[in-house]
Amino acid sequence: MYCSKDFNLMYLFFPQTSKRLCKRFEIHCNDFPSDVIEMAALSRPLSLGMLYDSHSNSFCQGIFMWDEDTLALMKVSLPRPQTYVKVLENDSPQERFRVLEMSPVLQSGTKTGQITMNGAAAFLNHPEQSQHQERATLHYRTTTRLDMISQRLLQEAAPSALAGQTTATHVVSAVYFGAQAFLVFDSDCSNHEKNADIVDVLKIMTSTFCPNHIISSLNAAEKAKSSLLACSLYIDVGDWKSPVSFDEALEIYGSLPTLLGSKGERAVPLKVWLYPLKKLDKSSVCAALSGVSETLMHQAEYILEHLRKQIRICEDIIRDYINVNVIMQFPTLEDDVIAFLELMQEYQTTFQKGIADIVHIKEGKRERSLQDLLKRHSQSPFSAEKTNQWLENKETELKILNDFRAADITVVKSQAELQQVISHSQKTRVMCLTLYSPDVEDSFITALRQYIESDGIINDSLLFKPVSINDKKIIKVQLFIAANEDAEQTSFIAALIPGDDFPEYSVQFYHDGRIVSRNVKLGTKSDLVQISHIKHTSVSLKLNQPDTKRIERYIVEYRALGDDGSNNEPWKQIIFDTTSNRENCMISDLKSGHKFQLRYIFVEQDCMNLSRIINFKTVVTASPGKPLVNKLDRDTLRVTWLRAETDEDCPVLRYMVEYKEAGLEGWSSVQTEGLECECTLTVLHSTCYSVRVSAVYEDITSKPSEETPVPVDVWNINLLKRKSSILLEVLKLQTEKKPVELIDWTDEESEVKGFLQCLPYISQLRFDRLVYYKKQSSFQFLVNLTVAALKFETTGQNYTELFTSVCSYTSFPFSENIPNHQCDFLLDLCSHVKDYETQTGRSVLPALQPIYQSAPAVWRIKLSERKSSILLEVLKVQTEKKPVELRDWTDEESILRGFFQCLPYISQLRFPHQKKGSSNETEMKKRLLALNLSFEVPTLPKEVIELSMEALFSYMYYGKWDFLLDLYSHVKDYETQTGRSVLPAFHPIYQSAPAVWSIDLSERKSSILLEVLKLQTEKKPVELRDWTDEESEVKAFLQCLPYISQLRFAVPHNKTAESWDKRKRLFRLDLCLQAALHQKETIEETVKKLLSSVNYEKCDFLLDLCSHVKDYETQTGMSVLPALQPIYQSAPAVWSIDLSERKSSILLEVLKLQTEKKPVELRDWTDEESEVKGFLQCLPYISQLRYVLNTLFTVVCTSRTSRF
Repeated sequence: MYCSKDFNLMYLFFPQTSKRLCKRFEIHCNDFPSDVIEMAALSRPLSLGMLYDSHSNSFCQGIFMWDEDTLALMKVSLPRPQTYVKVLENDSPQERFRVLEMSPVLQSGTKTGQITMNGAAAFLNHPEQSQHQERATLHYRTTTRLDMISQRLLQEAAPSALAGQTTATHVVSAVYFGAQAFLVFDSDCSNHEKNADIVDVLKIMTSTFCPNHIISSLNAAEKAKSSLLACSLYIDVGDWKSPVSFDEALEIYGSLPTLLGSKGERAVPLKVWLYPLKKLDKSSVCAALSGVSETLMHQAEYILEHLRKQIRICEDIIRDYINVNVIMQFPTLEDDVIAFLELMQEYQTTFQKGIADIVHIKEGKRERSLQDLLKRHSQSPFSAEKTNQWLENKETELKILNDFRAADITVVKSQAELQQVISHSQKTRVMCLTLYSPDVEDSFITALRQYIESDGIINDSLLFKPVSINDKKIIKVQLFIAANEDAEQTSFIAALIPGDDFPEYSVQFYHDGRIVSRNVKLGTKSDLVQISHIKHTSVSLKLNQPDTKRIERYIVEYRALGDDGSNNEPWKQIIFDTTSNRENCMISDLKSGHKFQLRYIFVEQDCMNLSRIINFKTVVTASPGKPLVNKLDRDTLRVTWLRAETDEDCPVLRYMVEYKEAGLEGWSSVQTEGLECECTLTVLHSTCYSVRVSAVYEDITSKPSEETPVPVDVWNINLLKRKSSILLEVLKLQTEKKPVELIDWTDEESEVKGFLQCLPYISQLRFDRLVYYKKQSSFQFLVNLTVAALKFETTGQNYTELFTSVCSYTSFPFSENIPNHQCDFLLDLCSHVKDYETQTGRSVLPALQPIYQSAPAVWRIKLSERKSSILLEVLKVQTEKKPVELRDWTDEESILRGFFQCLPYISQLRFPHQKKGSSNETEMKKRLLALNLSFEVPTLPKEVIELSMEALFSYMYYGKWDFLLDLYSHVKDYETQTGRSVLPAFHPIYQSAPAVWSIDLSERKSSILLEVLKLQTEKKPVELRDWTDEESEVKAFLQCLPYISQLRFAVPHNKTAESWDKRKRLFRLDLCLQAALHQKETIEETVKKLLSSVNYEKCDFLLDLCSHVKDYETQTGMSVLPALQPIYQSAPAVWSIDLSERKSSILLEVLKLQTEKKPVELRDWTDEESEVKGFLQCLPYISQLRYVLNTLFTVVCTSRTSRF
């Protein structure tokens, strides 16, 4: 068992060891020898303490360094659970070696047959992939624990029983346990591109070990692919037959996590660390000596370890690639280190021999002998103190030379070489640091050699101790290297020159090849020059007078640093001598807010002092806050900002407001009169798009504030004053396209092309509304743009589409809807383009077609001022019909004929709204125009007639029915005047329209309506808006009834419902009366048609009709009622009457006309005796008396009957 002391040592040691083993010795640790071997176990049987023979690459089975109990006691096991799964796409031998972590030695052993591959390692021997084969491999690796031998056990001597009995070279000191598996999936396929399918399937397997989840994650193509796969198995644990199908491989793969057992008891070695046996032969004094105190033994152990460490350091110095160049330049350094190394190795052998000799001394005298050996060592030059000092000096010297090399400082080795460098230097100033001379014989190595040669006899000459390179010398070197930042003006060199001219680690200064100072002190701290005040562009220095008169002069130097902190700028100098009584100095013309360096030199009789570099920064000019911009109107901006924060020494005098305008280069600016933080900018046409503000100081203007973009809704540009190329740069900065409104322009070809480049960055191209008054110039500009765009088509750039896209909007070419000006502009543009095409032979109008397809929404035109042929050209370009509003016209036949050709291309013909109180002259003009246009019909095809007339009917201020009636009247008059037969050409129009005839008979004669209705092929309803009660007109309208399907009445707008109903009832009664007088044979059909338009009881109508006829007979003496007898004999089935509103005498007359009795239903009645008696006369002519309300009337009638 461990004692408490041993346990504490083990506790502290093992974490470091485990890190070292697990991370492949990446952590530096002096406790492990550099020749410990790390190698893959390759499924070979092995365990801790087993011996290994590196000559045969084999483990010595059954042979262990220590017994089983010792190994069990000194073993530590650390859990290391870790699992990863990876897909291997490359199947080369090199890839297999890499995955199995095989070193070149192991690779050679497998090739020569020294190592047999079993388990997962047999994957190395899997047949190589053929050309007609797809392959991908799934690599599974899991680790369980790390077993290690205690470092203490390795420090003890090897058991004497094994001495000379084995050829082993190493012992197993640590083993990494776990398991590996390789599942190789192959498929025969001639299509190599499908290899990715196998990889995709295997990548799904890496995410889970569940076979069902893997299967469900495969798509149809992957499932089909997997069914063709065969799998070869190479697994460390278990006995598996191979190959297997994909489904069987999934089951095996899913069982891999359980193969090692719940506690990892079936884990196999994955990796092994081998400790060299030669380290066990002589590494322990404790094992060799007995009867000696533990303190002395530890001292001896320490000396041996120290000697080994010193030897390793020497080897590292020689092998370190960092020192290669320095050693090649100074071979004496390498010679000294090699000599030191050999002497240390020789002394190590001597010391080990001395310990070996003590073993043969009797135990009582061993302690004394060991004490003498240790004392001689401590007094020898090989003591740790002296050898450490020598090595530290050498390492320091090498570091200095390496630092010089890194700082690009030239190192010379002779006086001649030094003079050569100084005389041929391209710089006027040279700074030289004199160092030691490596070529001088090393006295300490001489002392070591003499000690060895004298067999350890100590004399005074051997008591030499190396002189250390103190910190002051190292600081001098560091200051010299730091001063090398001035390499632009001064050449820095180091000299390794033997001699007494200059002391070691001294600095000399040369100017123009001549030495100026033999003793330069670098990094001197002095208060001769002090910074008293720093401003924006200057710094004030205070010059203090020296206390001693030995100073001859002093120099102030300064330079600016780069924005990245670089110091490539040359030093600028200000020189003062001691005779000057100046106390202050100012360095001016500095850059505000910039970093500078300052240093000063004061020259004495015997030395020159160079101060350390002082860094300072000039005062930053405070900038105002980001301005806020408020747009007061189209041309005025109000700009406000936060004032710049300054101190009393550097006040702000005023502010400068700068702004950029589209199309102009650079910034325009205005200055405030004082410190007010607001400004009003007047920028015509709203071209300002960015504003910034600067603070103006006495000696400088601050950096501008952050720019504030000015919101621009529309870019108003005058291309006569601004360049399109600059406008293009501004437009490119937009995050969103905006319209461009042109105020003026130039026809220069270069500017037209330049503006064309702007089109991809604008949303709409507009013109100022005043452009309407200089249309010809704008027309030519648009034509020039179109022509330029067409030319670009040959280069593959579709600028024509770009041009039309920015012009295709409903209000083109203006920002707002100005309908009259817009239509005139577009029509005149078309006319201009047609003339241009005629003159040049170029085709331009098709390129403008999208513009005319989008604008305007309604075409407004004066036919009295322009030709309808231009309108026709424009309308033909449209993809959909649009309304046309006629603002004025002429009755010239040619103009009307031309406009009529336009009708098929318009959706609706309109006229302007009439103001209240205006005369009917305009309305009459509209009617006359429509009628005149209609006379073009006979000369056109039927489909054109229908389209044209549809357009005529569509305008909303004049109804179709009135138009058709007026047209008929107009045609009849035309036929009478000319003798021509025109009406037949209009038959299709009258046969198709309208759906309902709406007529005002108070304004029109029904005879015209009758003629029009006769032209119909089917009857249609007639709606009366008004009528006259003249008997002739009623009689005339009666002639129309056979040609209508239904008589309707319009809803009145300015009459009461009661009066309107009374008029309608009277008009129907008059119609029936006239039918009884003049159309007896069709009286029943007439009454039936009239009854269809009655919205009250049929009985009431028939009773009203009887009453109306009786009155007519009384007035005229004519007999009319008999003619109505057929009507009263057939209807109704039941007479329903309200005796409170009607006289029973009328009912009696009606009942007498019946040929058979019918029931009578009383809705109401009156109790007047006369009416009761009157109704009593009706009883013989009714079949049944019915009541709606109660039986009170029956009682009354009964009482009246008894009186009779």
